[in-house]
Amino acid sequence: MNQTSTRQRLVELFESTARAHSQQSSAGRSSDPDWPIWYAEHLQRPLQDQANIPFIKSRLIYCLMNADYEHAAAASDSNWSEFVASRFVECYAPAKAPAEDQLALYYMPTCPYCIRVLREIERLGLDIELRNTIESRQHRSDLIEARGRATVPVLRIHSTTGKDRWMPESLDIIDYLNRTYGDK
Repeated sequence: MNQTSTRQRLVELFESTARAHSQQSSAGRSSDPDWPIWYAEHLQRPLQDQANIPFIKSRLIYCLMNADYEHAAAASDSNWSEFVASRFVECYAPAKAPAEDQLALYYMPTCPYCIRVLREIERLGLDIELRNTIESRQHRSDLIEARGRATVPVLRIHSTTGKDRWMPESLDIIDYLNRTYGDK
């Protein structure tokens, strides 16, 4: 299953969830403060079945809220379902050929979230290029250009197809590294 078809299935899933939520609550996402809870209950099983992306409900609520925040901050004029589907594929879809991917971690040495990721990289014995955004203006500029902001940690996954995935959030990075490169 390729990432393009996964993304399209997710777009359709997010759109149908939005329609169901709107019909049931007679309120749109923006006017219902509990929408992430409702969406998570509606999406948890289909995400596993249709996209092979397993979530516990609390984690899914967090991911939905974070994707919504990023949409509002970086791309509010774009289609919400398409943006969120792209974020989910970027952060949670499995890699096609992980052994061939080139990984780079954008980090700051004093950031506790970065330290958490660095410890996991060391524990897993992974060879990941470290890009300190304090020491290198270029690394910081590259991160801002790709993500629209300089928050760290961010894992850049460069695949053999030439596509880059930019994965923020320490827990997402750690989960991805364990699922992809950890003991099977």
